Amino acid sequence: MTSAIVRLVVDVNVLVSSFMGGELAGLSSMLADDRFQVFTSNEQLAELLDVVERPKFRKYFTLTEAREFFADFCLVSESTTVPTPIQKICRDPKDDYLLALAKAAKADLLVTGDDDLLVLKKHGKTRILKPAAFKKEFL
Repeated sequence: MTSAIVRLVVDVNVLVSSFMGGELAGLSSMLADDRFQVFTSNEQLAELLDVVERPKFRKYFTLTEAREFFADFCLVSESTTVPTPIQKICRDPKDDYLLALAKAAKADLLVTGDDDLLVLKKHGKTRILKPAAFKKEFL
């Protein structure tokens, strides 16, 4: 029995945490699995690169490792154009682009550790899950 491919958006906080060995350590290799189709946007890629290049993370990984992680994420994700202007939905407007990305990508899931997003539980057809719930259900 073949199940449908799960369309995903993964928040930057989860990506960086996984890279640092958090709850979803090794997430990049899991996302390369044929069961998942991961979506990103220019906005998310800019945020991811900005975050992993911050000096405070040098105690966890080198700049070279950060850039390799970024390149790996680019390889396993499909870039999606997010229409503008972005609708204001979330209590933290900086997170609205993720909801717009999830909608544009027709994502099944948005995986995040951000309470401002988690409180919504769902956006359109996209379920919003904590990393632990994603791991329990899919990994």
